[in-house]
Amino acid sequence: MNEPVIRQPSMDEVVITVGEREFRIAAECPHRKGRLVHAHVNPRTLRITCPLHKSVFDLATGCRVAGPVSGDLPVTEGQAQRGETRR
Repeated sequence: MNEPVIRQPSMDEVVITVGEREFRIAAECPHRKGRLVHAHVNPRTLRITCPLHKSVFDLATGCRVAGPVSGDLPVTEGQAQRGETRR
């Protein structure tokens, strides 16, 4: 299974690559503005856990699935660029 790659190309956006899938999300959690560049991503379930208060969001839908009540996480999904360097 491919390890997720998390990068922050701008102050407002975080890009997460898991295998051939790429997810663009807001840089801050909708609950209390936790910095999602430091989040944990489960590559099997495609869920991201905010490091601040442990809110969990589904990367495919943006829906909150656990943690404190908050809005959903805006997500745009695309395909990872071939030849892109991954760490």
